[in-house]
Amino acid sequence: MQQSLTMWLFLWVSPMLPALFGFPLNERFGELQSPGFPTAYGDNIYQTWNISVPSGFVIKLYFSHFSLEPSYRCEYDNIKILTDGKQLAKLCGETSTDTEEVPGDKRFYSTGNNMTVIFRTDYSNEKNYTGFAAHYAAIDIDECDQTAFEEPTCDHYCHNYLGGYYCSCKPGYFLDSDKICRVIRKV
Repeated sequence: MQQSLTMWLFLWVSPMLPALFGFPLNERFGELQSPGFPTAYGDNIYQTWNISVPSGFVIKLYFSHFSLEPSYRCEYDNIKILTDGKQLAKLCGETSTDTEEVPGDKRFYSTGNNMTVIFRTDYSNEKNYTGFAAHYAAIDIDECDQTAFEEPTCDHYCHNYLGGYYCSCKPGYFLDSDKICRVIRKV
């Protein structure tokens, strides 16, 4: 009896787990799609994708297909894109209006190495909207690009590599633990 109850509970709860905890996406690139894509998506969907890439990278997200039910301020069906607890976008419809935004050719970039995409639908659709197909990729952060950062990352020289960077100094200096180049004192 206990085993059949456990199996019944597992079969009942397991389809809800992605909605509760999200689909983890931990590869350097990938794709996410609305349920049933390219056919019409269903009603009452709440699905979350948690994208995570290695540190030293940010996430670029873009849509190759987008067809959601339009509504004032995207109140009915929508996609929310979040990074570091802040909302980058709330998207819906098939064409942008003064109250609705569709992604078009726009690219969305995370501020760190994590991004969350939430797809939510209401209880009904007036017609068969086909949903979305989105793609993401890890993009290397150029820590040495001073236009991206307010203060210089390194004191003298900054060397960017895939996923990180290192600092070095001019001859006659040594790199201190605080990444400041200090004069080598002769004794």
